[in-house]
Amino acid sequence: MVLIYILSLLFAVTEPLEGPLLSKYLKSSHKVLTKHFGAEIQDIKRIKHASVEKYHVSVNDKKVHLVLAEVAACKLGGCSIFVGDSDDLSSEYFDLLLVLSAEDIIQEIKILDYFSDYGYEINSKRYLKKFIGKSPCDFKLQTDDIDGISGATISSSALESIISQLCE
Repeated sequence: MVLIYILSLLFAVTEPLEGPLLSKYLKSSHKVLTKHFGAEIQDIKRIKHASVEKYHVSVNDKKVHLVLAEVAACKLGGCSIFVGDSDDLSSEYFDLLLVLSAEDIIQEIKILDYFSDYGYEINSKRYLKKFIGKSPCDFKLQTDDIDGISGATISSSALESIISQLCE
């Protein structure tokens, strides 16, 4: 907890860090933003969103959105996790980082942690590059023209599903 407080001071966070994913991936988020924009984070504020952690971020006087999500994917045996809401069902997750422009266009996408033995192909930089320049609404309307990736069909469907939930 002390580390989170110190990091929040270093990165000029104006409110207490509320999201567990931002707390876990603060260094990774900062690194991605610095690499993409070549500048330090100036300000970060949490936005209320139902399914993900979403933040307004000021970087180099530009406004962007940082999205962190724990994406539920299924095990090789099937996708029963999406049928019910039972705790008995096991599912596997991966953690996602998205940087969206102020106009909600994907600027950067990164899989932070992938916890499964199957579907790791989703980490392919070549595959993830296809998301750059797309809007979350493209995925909701199914006009994104991105095919699933062989060997990671379930994970790629889960990825597109969580992105489509950002369409507002």
